[in-house]
Amino acid sequence: MSIIPALTAHEETPPQLIGEFKPVDDWQAHINAIFYGLRGGQVRDYYQTMASADYRLAHALAVDFHDHTTKQPYLPPALVVQEWGCGNGNLAACFLTHLKALDSNGAIYRKTRYVLVDANRDALQTAKAHPDLQSHREQVTTLQADAQDLPGVKDGSVHWIHCNELWNELRTKVILRKEGETIEEQVRPNLSDAKTKEFDDWSAFLRAFEAKGIAALKGGPSFLDEIIWEKDYLPIDWKRVPYRKTVTDFMKQIDELVIMPANFGAFATIKEAMRLLAPGGRFTSLDAGTPDRTVLSSPDKPCYGLYGGQYSFIV
Repeated sequence: MSIIPALTAHEETPPQLIGEFKPVDDWQAHINAIFYGLRGGQVRDYYQTMASADYRLAHALAVDFHDHTTKQPYLPPALVVQEWGCGNGNLAACFLTHLKALDSNGAIYRKTRYVLVDANRDALQTAKAHPDLQSHREQVTTLQADAQDLPGVKDGSVHWIHCNELWNELRTKVILRKEGETIEEQVRPNLSDAKTKEFDDWSAFLRAFEAKGIAALKGGPSFLDEIIWEKDYLPIDWKRVPYRKTVTDFMKQIDELVIMPANFGAFATIKEAMRLLAPGGRFTSLDAGTPDRTVLSSPDKPCYGLYGGQYSFIV
């Protein structure tokens, strides 16, 4: 079931539309871009993660990287580690600190080039400013880019990739079967009549919202937490959706009317990782989700939630 609030029939004054019906993943990308533009520096105010608030996960990754690298007969001049979705910089800081401690002669640490990759410039700046990263400044660089498509990075040039709780924010459709047909959830955003009265220029807000005009939106009332979403379910336009056979074959195993997240953004990152990784390279993704078919088949599972207005899906 979806946990986005739907319109209630008893409201005295109907909410005001701020957009039209679109597939969930279209609005997800739109809203998340606005969220990071307005609240990118506050993301940890809405939730904490193992990668952002603890050292143990980073230490385990560092041990894995060190053990794997020491077994290689030849080391290239640079060992490129990319972190996709840089968070607050804690994962990078703890990884490099522990790697340095493990690497007694410093040969691996000195060769390591740790690249923080994120589509949001403010997120990169915040991560790079993490106090525990300052002693590793020579090892760390940043790349503002979308991990789903990194045309500026050469094939086979990356040795290790940490995908840091990114998949839950990437394009994800919500799909289900009804009478043998695969359909998807579409949503439409509204704001309450009371909220609309807080805007001095409603038309200007609508234009800024549609254009993802962050500068204009920053000057107005907050609204992300107060969007009211209408839902509808329509056939998938397969001309716009990849992996049709894979998706339809999988959905045949799920009861009708049970909604399922289809993480197409995650698929894109895996495809890109396969292109970028050097022979023997590793890809690790950390995220909230489940491979358990029993959980996936449950009609009561939450497919996604909103945190400060940001979409977050299970994987």
